[in-house]
Amino acid sequence: MTANIKHTGAQRALNVLRNCGPRGRALADELDRRGTRVWVTPKIYGGFTLNFVNTIFIYPLPANAGDTEFKYWVTLLGHEACHVEQRYWVDSVEQEIHAYTAQSHVADELGVDLSYIKDRFAHLDPSKPEDLKAAYEALLSLFGTTPAGIVYASLPLLQPVQLHAVLPAARQLAAVVRAGLKRPQKV
Repeated sequence: MTANIKHTGAQRALNVLRNCGPRGRALADELDRRGTRVWVTPKIYGGFTLNFVNTIFIYPLPANAGDTEFKYWVTLLGHEACHVEQRYWVDSVEQEIHAYTAQSHVADELGVDLSYIKDRFAHLDPSKPEDLKAAYEALLSLFGTTPAGIVYASLPLLQPVQLHAVLPAARQLAAVVRAGLKRPQKV
C-alpha cells in the first residue's frame, strides 16, 4: 500500500521525507504502510491529523516558497506522520512531545534550523510529569492565541485511551471548532 497523495507538492514532500534520513524514512514508510491520505488545503494553517479517518491535512506551500520553506513543510509532514504512527484518535501533550521531537529529527536530517522547537521538546521525557507540564507550557508559549494554541490548550497531559478518551475528544473537537472560527486574517 502507498500513501494516497494527489497534490504534487505533497508527493514531492513525501519523497524528500523518505530520503532525508532514518527517521524521515520510517515516517514515510508508516504513511505508505497505512495508505494515509494527505490533503493540502488552505482551510487550515499548519497541519492536522485525523487518525479516525487516516488523513493528514496540511496548509498549502506558497507558490514563491524557497528551499528552506519547502524543507520546513517537509518537517511538518513528518510531525503529522508521527501522529499517524502513534495511531491515537485524540491528541495529548504526551503525543505532541513525540511529534515535535520527530519533527526536530527530520529537520536535523534536512539541515533545517528548528532550534525553537528542538530546544523546547527534544530533551523532554513524556513519561515524566514535570516534562509534560514543561511541554504544555512550551506549546502555549509558542502558539499562544493562534488556532493551534487554542487546540493545544484543550489537550490532556497524558494520552487518554478507550473510554477515557471520550471527554478529551469532545473538548478537543470544541477547541478545533473555536480555532476554526479564529483563523488568521490574510494580509
